[in-house]
Amino acid sequence: MVTNLSIIERFNHRTVDQSRRLTSVHSKFLSMRHAGLNLLANNISASINFAPGNMNNSLPALFDNQWLCEFATGDIVKCLGSEYAIYAGRRSPRIPNGDILLISRIITIDGKRGEFLLPSKIKAEFDVPTESWFLEASANGDLPLSILMEIALQPCGVLSAWLGTQLRNPNEDYLFRNLDGSIELSSTPDLRGKVISTEATLIKTIFSSSTIIQHFDFSLSCEGTVFLHGTTSFGYFPKESMATQIGLDNGNKSKPWGELLENKPALADVRTKELSSFSDIPSGKLKMFDQFGVAISGGNSKIGYGYSIRRNSPLDWFYVNHFFQDPVMPGSLGIESVIQTFKTVIHSITNSRNPVILSPGMSFQWKYRGQVLQEHNQMKVEIHLTEISSRNGYNVFTGSASVWADDIRIYEIQNICLRQLEE
Repeated sequence: MVTNLSIIERFNHRTVDQSRRLTSVHSKFLSMRHAGLNLLANNISASINFAPGNMNNSLPALFDNQWLCEFATGDIVKCLGSEYAIYAGRRSPRIPNGDILLISRIITIDGKRGEFLLPSKIKAEFDVPTESWFLEASANGDLPLSILMEIALQPCGVLSAWLGTQLRNPNEDYLFRNLDGSIELSSTPDLRGKVISTEATLIKTIFSSSTIIQHFDFSLSCEGTVFLHGTTSFGYFPKESMATQIGLDNGNKSKPWGELLENKPALADVRTKELSSFSDIPSGKLKMFDQFGVAISGGNSKIGYGYSIRRNSPLDWFYVNHFFQDPVMPGSLGIESVIQTFKTVIHSITNSRNPVILSPGMSFQWKYRGQVLQEHNQMKVEIHLTEISSRNGYNVFTGSASVWADDIRIYEIQNICLRQLEE
């Protein structure tokens, strides 16, 4: 398994310095704000004081939103106890904050700190708003795949931290990264105004020198019905092991199919359209590409190919939300860019503006071996269609994708499946 990741140094240092100053000011603001949260206990041990739950829940919350915000950007000792005092003034793995914090409360944790031989479990809830920045392009109340992934994966980070995983090597300043996973989506319910329950189980932890790898199972349910389940792995990596980013191709630079000279003729039918012409492509914060092209008869299977570019800036909104003192673009947003690029391919092939949504029964896999950082110039995405079929009266499209940070391929996604709604 490749774990080394890189920082490419050919950037505008003045802009990066400006971003770092902005991040510093943001961090100071958050510290001042959280200093006033005196309702939280100074130390949390195995004996927990229960906080009020949400009106929609039959169970009280173990940790409420104040606790989660504190863990995201505040005093980690208040959240995790005196054992974490060694991280005072140091960076420590966190959960996302602000718009990307997609947990409303933790209901239960079943596990013992420092115990990794037996499975440990967590149950969390997220109150889906009726209107939100991530519902802008929702066709029928379904949530974007990137948001579902964050709702499913963030409790894994809470469970890992609560168990004291990083305390095995207290001298390391760890970076916490998602590595890979799979998701099976059984249905696409209208989730607006409802409560999503996440249940995750830490099934295995591997301690190897200064690196730690953990494997999880998880599921999402609403009103008692499971609509998504999957598996994933996370890693704790020392900063020095992340000093170079070699990606999926052993450090070799590569190009998307559409940039290769021999494939340029296939792009003669690339179509440039206004993104606003598609109701299922966001135009706000969730918009994840600036340019795109489509080769209707292109790609590895010669049945369709899409390509997009997103200009990256150190001032992009998500860097202050993911993570505190460790800015990196969420991998889920890279997958969101893949979904949006895929949708443009489908619209071009069908010549239809009918909304495209995730297909029930989709079982896809992802692999991350790098990340988009503030220093990168752009993110590139390509999608190769692998199958076009008809299921239950819908046109269904399956594809595989890759994501680049500049010229290094860092993500690989297999078996993404979308369907187009009829009028």
